Amino acid sequence: MNRTIVAILRGVTPYAVLPIGQTLFDPGIYMIEVPLNSPDPFMSTKLLAEEFGAEATVGAGTVTTPDEVDAVSDIGGS
Repeated sequence: MNRTIVAILRGVTPYAVLPIGQTLFDPGIYMIEVPLNSPDPFMSTKLLAEEFGAEATVGAGTVTTPDEVDAVSDIGGS
């Protein structure tokens, strides 16, 4: 079942992001956001996009510049 929930992983670290992502993905939460004010947000977003991006929407929040939009896109975020 696909649930229309956006999980916002505020403050997540790259070390913790994949287990959290799997915990969300298993019950059908397929929209995940990593705010850019989190620790190492681009690495966390990249890891999530590589692992779940084929079936989930992985993006970023607290995006404030066009360069940040491009950076998120470059690492597989949407």
